[in-house]
Amino acid sequence: MIWSKYNYLFKCNNHYYLYNSLSNGFAELDQDTYNNIKNNANNIEALENDSEIYDFLFKMKAIVNSDQIEFDKIKYVTLRNRFKSNTLHLTINPTLDCNFACPYCFENDHIKNYMTEETEDKIVKFIKNYSNISSVFVTWFGGEPLLAFRCIQSLTHKIEKIGLEYKAGMITNGYLLNKNIICKLKDLRIKSLQITLDGLAAIHDSRRCLKTGGKTFERIISNITLLNELNPDIKVNIRMNIDKTNLEDFVKLYSFIQSKGYKNVYINPAFVEDVDNPNSNPCVFNSAEKAVFIQQLLLEHGLSFSLLYPSNERTECSVRNPTSVVIGPQGELYKCWHDVGNSEMVYGSLDNGITNEKILLDYLIGADPFEDKSCIKCKLLPVCNGGCPHARLQAEKKGLKNAVCPPIKNNLKTFLVLHKKKKTL
Repeated sequence: MIWSKYNYLFKCNNHYYLYNSLSNGFAELDQDTYNNIKNNANNIEALENDSEIYDFLFKMKAIVNSDQIEFDKIKYVTLRNRFKSNTLHLTINPTLDCNFACPYCFENDHIKNYMTEETEDKIVKFIKNYSNISSVFVTWFGGEPLLAFRCIQSLTHKIEKIGLEYKAGMITNGYLLNKNIICKLKDLRIKSLQITLDGLAAIHDSRRCLKTGGKTFERIISNITLLNELNPDIKVNIRMNIDKTNLEDFVKLYSFIQSKGYKNVYINPAFVEDVDNPNSNPCVFNSAEKAVFIQQLLLEHGLSFSLLYPSNERTECSVRNPTSVVIGPQGELYKCWHDVGNSEMVYGSLDNGITNEKILLDYLIGADPFEDKSCIKCKLLPVCNGGCPHARLQAEKKGLKNAVCPPIKNNLKTFLVLHKKKKTL
């Protein structure tokens, strides 16, 4: 048995800790145990003399037979999940049109196509060609998908007739949600909505206004309220895109949403990323600034989110999965929704199948963390999953190192101690 390379043994403010990313276990130690482990980490036989400590370390996966075996197990489980093929994940864009004019969004530059019934029928045929799947999950995306609500209704009913298990979610700006649409969401099997609010009214309306320049915040809030009254089983994830121009509004928006007493409505911070210019955009947070913001949320406001402590689920973004496809309104095929509307990133079509294998293979196996020397050496590999594949590919093209690493990587001690501290807040 050996001391795992995925261990992090450390001291902070006269407290002693051990974290292991294989088990995602985190424990506070007494000083004697800490000293015993520290002095004998390279001499496991000495630790065997204390069966209590040895058993604890074994259960925590702090001692293992081989680091290489553990690495291979992580890789195997990740690849097994990566290539699961029983569920078809479709992101369907019934239109690229949008009623908003958000400065950071791609839709402003694209043709405002709407999906035809002919394309709907091709999607149905496309699904039927997957003989090994047992279920279909659709994410309605755009543009603003509710501008093409007729298509959503029509295509949903066509997919249901195939006879597979079917579920759906939607990413919407929330402005067009009305009583008529809300009452139909359940029949359309839509279980969740993601709605973006970029702060309270003044900030939000300056960033997410109508194309005509009209305000949107109050109407979106009214629509969320109505949705919560009429269909509270639908989960609503409110995403706030955060950069240096609106960071102070997150806590205000969080408190405002909490004051509404909504059921099944959640709000989470999402850092605005500039993949093309990650180190030169003055409005975008770098990794250190993200870490400071996360820390302040907890220490100053008692708010904690998933970015503070990792998860050991061996899951990657669905773009790595061959049964995950993004379909544009004209039947064009993409792997990632970041690419929607970019003709250079189309890898095929419903009519012609795969026409650009390089794009497809880049997403499936390119910029793989299991072939990245820095990832292989990293203590956090078992809980990191490599970050966003789209960002990894872009970083690789630009020769950027560690551009997609999570904020916790360079702040592990601080984040772990804060994770412990949050239980006392």
